[in-house]
Amino acid sequence: MSTNPAATSAPDDPILTTRVLAPVAAGGTDIGQREHNEDHVLLRPELGLYVLADGAGGHNAGNIASALATTTVANLFETTASSLIKRPEVDQFGLWTIARRLSAAIHSANAEIIDISKRAKKYHGMGSTVVALAFSPEGDMVHVAHVGDSRCYRMRHGILERMTTDHSLMVDVLETHPDADDALVERMPQNIITRALGMEESIRVPVRSLRAYDGDVYLLCSDGLSGALSDEQIEEILQRPGVPSDHVRALIDAALAAGAHDNIATIVLRCRETEVPPQRRASNRPPGQLVDAPPSTHRVPLASAPEIIIVGVETHVVPANSANANLLDALGRFARLRQMSVPEIAQPKPGRCADCGQPLDKDSAACPTCGKTVERVP
Repeated sequence: MSTNPAATSAPDDPILTTRVLAPVAAGGTDIGQREHNEDHVLLRPELGLYVLADGAGGHNAGNIASALATTTVANLFETTASSLIKRPEVDQFGLWTIARRLSAAIHSANAEIIDISKRAKKYHGMGSTVVALAFSPEGDMVHVAHVGDSRCYRMRHGILERMTTDHSLMVDVLETHPDADDALVERMPQNIITRALGMEESIRVPVRSLRAYDGDVYLLCSDGLSGALSDEQIEEILQRPGVPSDHVRALIDAALAAGAHDNIATIVLRCRETEVPPQRRASNRPPGQLVDAPPSTHRVPLASAPEIIIVGVETHVVPANSANANLLDALGRFARLRQMSVPEIAQPKPGRCADCGQPLDKDSAACPTCGKTVERVP
């Protein structure tokens, strides 16, 4: 492990990078049993950026949405690269600069997809999920952001962990109604997401910042892969000897053999420690404690259509004609579960006698206590 001489000269700085990681990565997509391939992967090692997007919209719209998602994120990273070196690793709010940059890039992609869909009728309603991973320049921090159900996994010491939580109807309902009847939960459609690029002007983009170590393996994938293979199957494939390109091919082949109906997209990165002396940038505040995600549980394979459904103030089905009446009825029931209960209307307080102050009956002309003619006090 290389040593950072700058670390000893500034002991008050909380970011003490002692190694530089250079990930080795590969990615790929497969059309699966779809008519169009609407998944995109982007690998930009010179930017420390890796992005995967799963589009939807039918015809060419889904392909446009996922391509916009990946290229817009990369464009923002390119245009801000020179200014990044002037900023601290962690800002005065305790937030990682790269994490904020990654979130801003995904917000920009959302705005771009919405703008294009408004300009051209054939792209109206298109959307895309996204999962992105960004490495801090010449350091050992990795930042993971996602919208929708495209996932990030990490394998460390042969154990696979899920780094993201799907933005799905199932997760939303169980977060807000953990005591929901099991029979109702069992009937809940599982392939419905509640967040995607292109669906709403304002979107929440969660970002996790994690310490990376030599030998860590990260997997980004669309639901075409995670819906066809269990976490245990993915773990077994990533444990096999080989380079990332071998694992990408093996994962796609396994998903196809399992009968995957959807497009399949995956990126595999293996962290490799280098002997390059790290360049540490000062930080304004120490970061919060980094907490790893718990080991993931088995996921039941999901159906592949409809591709995207957003349940919020409005329900968006992409493509528009892909949901049947039974599914829409189920969505209505589950959407009602997520609505806030209507607060009870407070009953008006009874008036009081202006003379003795006692409560008055609603329609009485005289105070029942003192007998005076009613003069009500609110």
